[in-house]
Amino acid sequence: MNDELQPRMDPSSPECRALLDAARETARRSVAPPAERTGAVALTRGGERFPGATVRLPTAAGLSVCAEQVALWAAHAATEDPVELLVVWLPAAAGDHPCGQCLQIWLELARDARLLMQRGDEAPRILSLAALMPDAFLHFKRGA
Repeated sequence: MNDELQPRMDPSSPECRALLDAARETARRSVAPPAERTGAVALTRGGERFPGATVRLPTAAGLSVCAEQVALWAAHAATEDPVELLVVWLPAAAGDHPCGQCLQIWLELARDARLLMQRGDEAPRILSLAALMPDAFLHFKRGA
């Protein structure tokens, strides 16, 4: 992690507050019931920000995507600069951490990134992928 990002790792710092506010603002653009309107921002080593919002298509079950996925895919598509911080704001009624599909995408696209997450008005937390997915599925071996 670069030196510029280190001070931002205090979840109560002004930098973290600004990133969480950006994720919360992005959640307002979600296409989902209010309890699922989640926003995310993928922050790269170079400081670029890639927003993501949840999209739940009511007439096309199974064609929905989480905010974290949108942010990570956008960063991956736009730059080779690695994502160092994934910021997620979700409503208080939502789950405690990203879903399994989001965790797997995080593992594949930004394994070393940290997660700054806030549920509603609760205190923000910083989590690692290793803490959420200690026995991650990394490689598939045929015939094993």
